[in-house]
Amino acid sequence: MARMNVIFKDELLEEIRELIPARQRSEFIEEAVRTRLALFRQERAIRAAFGAWSEQDRLSPEEEIRQSRESWGKRQSGFGTETDG
Repeated sequence: MARMNVIFKDELLEEIRELIPARQRSEFIEEAVRTRLALFRQERAIRAAFGAWSEQDRLSPEEEIRQSRESWGKRQSGFGTETDG
């Protein structure tokens, strides 16, 4: 565990002091930071994935799903039919 000095605007600090009991403030702030970091990670992942799916040179989603299911069915029907030769 480590300590960190953080500067808050007066209004925000006053509200924290008013609403959060003294012995619960560190936990409250830590939870708030965790929540915000999760949102930042989510945003970063969304930005990284942006544009990964392009409709250019692609079939409709329905057609791609149909073909994928057909392909999967063919693999399943052929499973276990090979013989050691």
